[in-house]
Amino acid sequence: MKRKIVIALLILLFIGTAAYAQITKDFPLDKYKVTQQYIPMSDGIYIAATIIFPAQLKGSRPVIFQYLPYRRYIINPETGETQFFLSQQDRVKKYIDNGYIFVIADMRGSGASSGNRLAMSPQLGQDGKEIIDWIASQAWCDGNVGMTGGSYVGWSQFATAGHRPKALKCIMPEIIAFDLYNDAFFMGGIQNKGTLDNLSELFGSIDVNSFIPDSAIPDAKIWPTLPVVDEDRDGNLADEIPVDVNQSGNFLDDGYPPQYRDGKVRKNNVYYQATAAHKANLTMGEWGKVKFRDDKVAGTSMAEKGPNDWPTIIAESKIPVYVVGGWFDLFTRGSFQWYDTLKTTNPCKILMHPSFHAESGGPYWDYFKINVKEYDDWRFNEGLRFFDRYLKEEENDFENDPPIRFYVMNGDEWREEKEWPLARQKLTDYYFGADNALATHLSEGFSKYKVDLTHSATYGSNKGTRWIPGENPSVIMDRTEKDLQCFTYTTAPLEKDAEVTGHPIITLYVSSTADDGDFYIYLEDVDEKGEALYVTEGTLRAGFAALKSNEGILLSGKGVDVLPNLPWHGFKKSDYKDTVFAGGKVVKLVIDMLPTAWVFKAGHKIRISIAGADWPTFELNPKLSPKNDPKAADTIVPTVTIYHNAKYPSHIELPVIPEG
Repeated sequence: MKRKIVIALLILLFIGTAAYAQITKDFPLDKYKVTQQYIPMSDGIYIAATIIFPAQLKGSRPVIFQYLPYRRYIINPETGETQFFLSQQDRVKKYIDNGYIFVIADMRGSGASSGNRLAMSPQLGQDGKEIIDWIASQAWCDGNVGMTGGSYVGWSQFATAGHRPKALKCIMPEIIAFDLYNDAFFMGGIQNKGTLDNLSELFGSIDVNSFIPDSAIPDAKIWPTLPVVDEDRDGNLADEIPVDVNQSGNFLDDGYPPQYRDGKVRKNNVYYQATAAHKANLTMGEWGKVKFRDDKVAGTSMAEKGPNDWPTIIAESKIPVYVVGGWFDLFTRGSFQWYDTLKTTNPCKILMHPSFHAESGGPYWDYFKINVKEYDDWRFNEGLRFFDRYLKEEENDFENDPPIRFYVMNGDEWREEKEWPLARQKLTDYYFGADNALATHLSEGFSKYKVDLTHSATYGSNKGTRWIPGENPSVIMDRTEKDLQCFTYTTAPLEKDAEVTGHPIITLYVSSTADDGDFYIYLEDVDEKGEALYVTEGTLRAGFAALKSNEGILLSGKGVDVLPNLPWHGFKKSDYKDTVFAGGKVVKLVIDMLPTAWVFKAGHKIRISIAGADWPTFELNPKLSPKNDPKAADTIVPTVTIYHNAKYPSHIELPVIPEG
């Protein structure tokens, strides 16, 4: 207790005021005031925050808040150069210029905050509530707080809103999952090893405030977080970061007490102590040790991490929600589940753009010739209208706009709609058939496919994939060569354009020479030259074949209806059968593909491509490859039989949108 009191007094005395040149370049002193602040939590943890005000603040204002584990503000301790989170200072300045205050905070166990954390644990949502309660209690806040941001920063909005802080009036989450198990880390029950490994490595580095001077990523340099406390009271926060004596990239392995660039001794070593506590973090890598949705790490299951029961709580709160997603993001389904589940209880909107795990830009924007700057300008103003409506109560008619806006790929248009799925969709079955045919009529027979476990759905010179945030393809996804490793079914050339908008559903009747197996199903657009472009995909581990009630997605198994009504496989230990194919059994697999909005042009063909692996992004089925190596001596390479007849009508159900 004495230690906590000492730190609290220190914080009151020596809060950093960003009194050096670089931050004034980000936020010029004649227009903005930037302060660093520690916010106390009820359990004694201190949360580091940066608060940006107008230079001349009169009265109180609403607040836009970002809450993240990625470091709110970073600094090169050798040069003093700083970088605001994602270099978004221009956007923040626009918020300030339009009547807001901006607060950005490091989660516990990250940045300059104290404590440690389990990745995406419910505790972080409770912290979010306490931070907002603190913000609302400040004289400069008028009692209205909104949240914004994407990915983990989108998750933090739902986690915080799930605790119903009184001052939180609206949220604008982007590119984020609904169910973390099925959307992020175990798609269809298959471990997304690439994402778990990459995020574990990333947070293992940034959580301990590593310094790699020549780190190449422009908006995410591996620099330490800006300190909050200026212990030596010299007006310079850069010298509060200990020296990395042995040049390992991190100062924590240099012994205690730490050394500082100015040669002065710090009495409390606040920054060092906060960072040292982060070594106890349980990162994403811990989740790679589980297999089922109800398995626990540190007493917490994947279901508790999200969606928990937050959809029910948020629905009861009726807080306005504006969801933003990408057609090629890994969380596309989750974006629509959040929107569709909350649309009848909350003021709710959704915006979908043709991006990977990003706000805008990328190869599909170039391919479809979309002006990124025009979109970004529109997108900022759209978000501003949202906040103005619900934080300032401006009568700007925002709630009367159509609730859905998305880009129709190959349709060359942004389109607004009133409902999802579209009421006018015509669900059309295309059946698998003999000679690799895909047609609207049934045929008799079966197909055999010897699985190629080396198949990898990575694209471009960077070998990018939609499934690993930050490692997305540098080019559009061309599957022409990859289809040679798969089993395909293809239609005849289309006589006219066909728009597919919604959630395609695969029904597959299969048997296998192995007891279990994984299935990756791709929907593709094949042009007149035979080049096959990726449209969307779905995955499932066959051992999870049994269908379960959608209500099981929620932690309590009850509450709001989770919509759209999509196939759900439970993914609990009790839902899994590791000998699902034993005895030559024919198994029915129902797999939802990630939603899309794509126009297949006249003369093109629709293709379904079936693979048994996407390695090394996803782990190989342990029943087939215990070493997760397709070439290991003990790896089993199965032959799969796909049935297509009246009794076993394997097919895809496409949501076709009629012309006009």
